[in-house]
Amino acid sequence: MKKKTNSGEETLRSIRRNSAYQSSRMLSLFFAVVLVFSFISFAYLLSLEFPKSQRAIILLTGALLGGVSGVNIFHFLHAYYDQSDALIQVAKFQERSLRRRNDALSLVEKIREEVEEDNREEIANSQQELPNPDETEKKISSDLSEEPKSTS
Repeated sequence: MKKKTNSGEETLRSIRRNSAYQSSRMLSLFFAVVLVFSFISFAYLLSLEFPKSQRAIILLTGALLGGVSGVNIFHFLHAYYDQSDALIQVAKFQERSLRRRNDALSLVEKIREEVEEDNREEIANSQQELPNPDETEKKISSDLSEEPKSTS
């Protein structure tokens, strides 16, 4: 039996494929790595002014601060891109639902017009089939005014 695929995941992949999702993730990774290396290089430059015994502590602190800040900014940017990706998805789904709604409304309006037109035609046909009450009254009165025929 064929396993049914999740259409939500397919839609998510297609939206991400059509947006700048992957390139923005790569850019955030690059920015986080640059931030980590800049912290480490700043710590190295700062440690040159201190004695040799404190250099290791300053470098370790700089690497730790750089790593933590790089990871934090990386996760923040990922959350930001996920949020923008979600907004893109919501906008596309809303556009699609509005398009479907408008299509459905136009279809209902078309059906309504056809039904009203059919009703008008039926009314017109039924009026043509019914005899005019004035004409039937005249026929009856003319039939009554005639003298009865004798059978002699």
